[in-house]
Amino acid sequence: MKSQNKKSSAIKLFFKSCALATAVLFTLPFALIGCGKGKGEEKNYNFVLTNATVPVVMSTLDLLGTKDSTDMWYSRKLTFTDETQLGFNFLGKDEPNASGVSSTVLEEMSNKVLHTYLKNKKAKFTLYVTDYNVKLAFKMFITNQIPKENWKINLVEDGNAAYTYFKSIYGGTDGNEVFEDDLQNVRNEIQQAKTNPNYDFTAATYTSGYKLSYAFAYEYRDNVKVMMQYPELLETSSESMKLKLANINFKKSSLTQMYRALSAENQTKFKKAVFDVDYIDPIIKQDNQKKTLVVCGASLTSEQFSGVDADIKNGTKEQDFEKFFNKIMADFPDYNIVIKPHPKWGLDDPSTSVDEKGTAWADGYEGAYERRVRYCNDHNIKVLPGQVPMEVLIWAYGDDIKIGGYNSTLYMNAPKDMTLFFINGTGELSSLSAPLPTIIDSGAIADELKVYYPGQDGEVLVKTHTITAEA
Repeated sequence: MKSQNKKSSAIKLFFKSCALATAVLFTLPFALIGCGKGKGEEKNYNFVLTNATVPVVMSTLDLLGTKDSTDMWYSRKLTFTDETQLGFNFLGKDEPNASGVSSTVLEEMSNKVLHTYLKNKKAKFTLYVTDYNVKLAFKMFITNQIPKENWKINLVEDGNAAYTYFKSIYGGTDGNEVFEDDLQNVRNEIQQAKTNPNYDFTAATYTSGYKLSYAFAYEYRDNVKVMMQYPELLETSSESMKLKLANINFKKSSLTQMYRALSAENQTKFKKAVFDVDYIDPIIKQDNQKKTLVVCGASLTSEQFSGVDADIKNGTKEQDFEKFFNKIMADFPDYNIVIKPHPKWGLDDPSTSVDEKGTAWADGYEGAYERRVRYCNDHNIKVLPGQVPMEVLIWAYGDDIKIGGYNSTLYMNAPKDMTLFFINGTGELSSLSAPLPTIIDSGAIADELKVYYPGQDGEVLVKTHTITAEA
């Protein structure tokens, strides 16, 4: 009888324990949400979720040397050659190159933000994100219901495009009205992010997502900064919009000044992270007593591959690229010509992967690509890796190089008289993307610049411009 009572008591105790355990498990998430209030350490966590080139470089320069935990994802996997130099935690290493943002990594970062906050209500978060991808912040903070005082956002400019699209969207006399509409658009987007389970946080383009970035910066100006190299050069004809600009929390962030502000140790770390000296040195410093002229790509409508015929694509017809370089080599015979392709238009051995070639070559341009490689080999033109940020090479080899080429952000960080020429479709400096024409007019780039452009009969013409303004 005693044995049965013991057995019965043991069974009751077992079920009581199970019930208690179930109750604890069931209430744990809610307990976590309620616990920690007023407790924990006030510690900052950095997250970097960027694509393109300038946002990656700008974010890295701003964070290099930080003692805070830093998780980073970037789209162009060859931007860094030795990530370990930076001391960050890099996510999504096995993912291929991408032009957008990884939804998998976004989910990973978002979950980490939530779990960190549930453990410590004093945790602070700083997100660095490409300006037009502001919707990623909705996922990480707003849908996670993280209090506004616990997070900050740095919207990082995407080079020339930031200025060009600001002008096209808000530059007219109706700029203020468009901006007001976008303030409402942001409110609508935030509501969608809160309530729509199928809301797409990663979809963003300059024509839609980019407008949101500035509106968001204005709407939440106390905890959102817009990192731009030249915020003072944003153009608008709307007087009311100019007043709005005065209320946006800009963080002026010249890449060159950010680099120079680093300690000597961190400058060395940054350069080691970005490029392999043993690989780059022989390209820049060729032992033949000539100087080095680096020609940078792209565009002129992506080097005139827009709407080309089949013979250009398959490599049986001369490319405009060849015509321009024939002219440049004739005009600069005392220089070794080196090409720094745009990251999307890399140029290496034909057997290299699409990631290294650049995504722009991926669709039907194999013949044109191989012809271009042969042209460079035949004319002893050496080629730099497409995804190495040119700004870093300017800082590292400034005394050894001159530069020129297609429309690009990089000239905003070149010292005066390093740039010799541009290539565009008109021959006019005014047709370069904002804010380059304004910077050139100030005299900060050079006192004289050539512009190469196509003539009507396929020949390459050149126009020389004298700049008289003082820098």
